[in-house]
Amino acid sequence: MCARYTLTKEQKKIMASYQVKLPDDYAPNYNIAPTQNSLVITSDEPDTAQLMHFGLVPYWAQSTKLDFSTMNARSEEVASKKTYSPLLEKHKTCLVLTDGFYEWDKKTGDTLPYRFVLNDRDLFAFAGLWSQWKDKITGDVYRSFTIMTTRANEIVGKVHSPKFRMPVILDKKEESLWLSKDLSVDQLLSLCNPYPDDLMNSYRVAKEVNKVANNNSELILPLNRQ
Repeated sequence: MCARYTLTKEQKKIMASYQVKLPDDYAPNYNIAPTQNSLVITSDEPDTAQLMHFGLVPYWAQSTKLDFSTMNARSEEVASKKTYSPLLEKHKTCLVLTDGFYEWDKKTGDTLPYRFVLNDRDLFAFAGLWSQWKDKITGDVYRSFTIMTTRANEIVGKVHSPKFRMPVILDKKEESLWLSKDLSVDQLLSLCNPYPDDLMNSYRVAKEVNKVANNNSELILPLNRQ
């Protein structure tokens, strides 16, 4: 799964890496959590990075308050879920921009946070789906997204168990494919694989990240460097 992640890069870095326009109110975030806004690039507007809410609200929902979790979508099940299958079929795919994510080791009875990053890139993207919900009374629009997940690779699985989940991390070639409107649902889902272990790294971070309200650059430092 992926319930918390980071996007700490400055505007110039993101614009240079993805050749996109950014909203003026973008700001680095060291502790992105559900309901918060974060940057995504959609298949409909691939030249623009947009701020959307983390945690997908289906267009058919009665309100933005749901009684089930939509922060993650299991790639093995999305094609059969009414929340996600129409989005796949209509190519409502997106790149969720990030530079790392957190997971928690609870095997000792404590809650020990780890940050996971890539060795080959310091800015990358999760595969995501997005939706637009509109208030029937006010007309207000609420755009939101979910992060696709797959089975954990070894480095992520060590935190909890081999059955643990991880976000779908796309390599550079796969990013453009995920946004392609020419691929079938099966072809899109074939991209949802665990990222290679040798291209990832992880390290302990301070427990301050456990509290969503905490958001500063010290959160992403290795524990022994704080």
